[in-house]
Amino acid sequence: MSFEVLLVYFLLLLLVAFGGKYLSSPLQFGLELLFKGGSGFLLLFGFNLLTRFTGYYLPLNLYTIFYCGFLGLPGLISLCFLKTWL
Repeated sequence: MSFEVLLVYFLLLLLVAFGGKYLSSPLQFGLELLFKGGSGFLLLFGFNLLTRFTGYYLPLNLYTIFYCGFLGLPGLISLCFLKTWL
């Protein structure tokens, strides 16, 4: 076999080893993204409701929603610091 074929086999093996649970169930991956996005949306929406009287808000866009969804409360705090300092 040539080197290129062995390289492709090795890369496919790594893909299955590290991302194998999502290859077996793409629905599980989609549901996990949906859950994390929903939790991030609720976290940001609740934060914006609590701080609407002070005039401090965080934008509700795809990046901030998934950032807060994956990181949770530390992600929300880091977004507050970024907005304040930048």
